[in-house]
Amino acid sequence: MIKLKIFDGDLLSQGTVKDFSKLADSLKKAPKVEIRKETDGYLELVIAVNDLPKIYPALDEFFGPPFKPAGVEPSKEAAHHSAKYGGIQQQQTLFYAEHKGLSTCAMLWPWQDKEHVTVKVAQGEILK
Repeated sequence: MIKLKIFDGDLLSQGTVKDFSKLADSLKKAPKVEIRKETDGYLELVIAVNDLPKIYPALDEFFGPPFKPAGVEPSKEAAHHSAKYGGIQQQQTLFYAEHKGLSTCAMLWPWQDKEHVTVKVAQGEILK
């Protein structure tokens, strides 16, 4: 299992995308089918499967490797971290990190048509 990424120090001064709004802005630059919802601390968009490689650099920079990769049965911990945003299933990917009392997750939900992926990115209080 991949360890939970806990950030230390001033993340923005490290030259990486560690702030949620910068992550969201970076994801919105990728070609997209639609932005479904965007609020403070939440972004949901649909992209083509072929465009997934264009969003992975931002996700990798912010989160590191997936907390739960696609094809792996979700652990209780992965289910807990994703529950507030619709949960996570075996064929889906979950990225997760905690910093200064906030949790941030990104979920990639592939469609049955195998051509689209819903990308959900959210930040909020850590669920106990």
